[in-house]
Amino acid sequence: MEVLVQIDQRQIDGVFVEHAAPEGEPVAAPVVFVHGGSHGSWLWENWLPYFAATGRHCYSFSWFNHNGSRDLPREQFVQRSIEAVTEELDIVVSHAGQAPVLVAHSMGAMAVQKYAESHDVVAQILLAPIACRQVGNEPMPVPIDMTEPFPPMPYEMAYEWFLSGCAERDARRYHALMPHESPQAVWEVASGGAIGVDRTRLGGPTLMVGAENDIVVPAEVVRRSADYFGADYLFLPGRAHSMILEPGWRRTADRLLAWLARATW
Repeated sequence: MEVLVQIDQRQIDGVFVEHAAPEGEPVAAPVVFVHGGSHGSWLWENWLPYFAATGRHCYSFSWFNHNGSRDLPREQFVQRSIEAVTEELDIVVSHAGQAPVLVAHSMGAMAVQKYAESHDVVAQILLAPIACRQVGNEPMPVPIDMTEPFPPMPYEMAYEWFLSGCAERDARRYHALMPHESPQAVWEVASGGAIGVDRTRLGGPTLMVGAENDIVVPAEVVRRSADYFGADYLFLPGRAHSMILEPGWRRTADRLLAWLARATW
C-alpha cells in the first residue's frame, strides 16, 4: 500500500519537528515518535505517513544537536543525559496539544519512560528499549572520551550494530545521516543501565518490542524489561536493532497498530 501523506517540517523552540496530518478529523490520540542515539527524525520516514494514514496526527523530531535541531554549547552537549531529551519531547507534546501515544526506539525509550513518570500518556510502544538500572544489561566495550562528542560509528560497525537488516544502499544512506552523540548518553547505555525508572509513576498500557538479531539490546533484555514493568511483550523473529527501517517494516507497524487498537480507546 502506497501512503501519500504530506509532511510539514518546521523548527519549534529549536526542535526540528516533522508533522503528518490525517485526512479529515483525527480518530485517535496523536502519536509522537522518538528516535534513539545517533539518529534523527529521519528514522521515522516510513512510519510517520503510515500511521497518519490511519487517522492520527503524527509527529517526529530530532533531539538537540541532531539533524535539523539547534546545537547546544559544546560543554553542555557532552554532559547531556538521555533524561534531558524530555525537554524536546515536552516541546513537541505541547505543540500536539493533548496526551499522546509515544513510540520510541532504543535510547529514546528511556527518555519516554522518564517523561511518563510526570506526564499523562495514552500508551507507550518501546522498540528495542535500553534497560533501566533496575533491569540491567551487560556492559558494552565501547571506548568513550567523555570530553568529546561521540562520533558516528564507522560504516561496518554501524551496519553490524544498527542496520544489519537493511539493504546496503539504504544502510549507507542512513549511516550518512547519523550525527554525533553525547558521550554521557552513550555511557549511560554502555554501562549496562545507568538510569533508574520509577515504575509506580507510569500510567497507561505499554508494549515492549524485542528483535531476534538485535545485538545492542538483546530480545532477552527487552523481555526482562517487559516483565519488570508489567508491559506487553512482542518478539520479532529475523529482525535487528533498526527494525523500523528494515524491509518488511509495514508488517511490524501493522502489529503495533493492532496492539494500539486493542490496548487503547
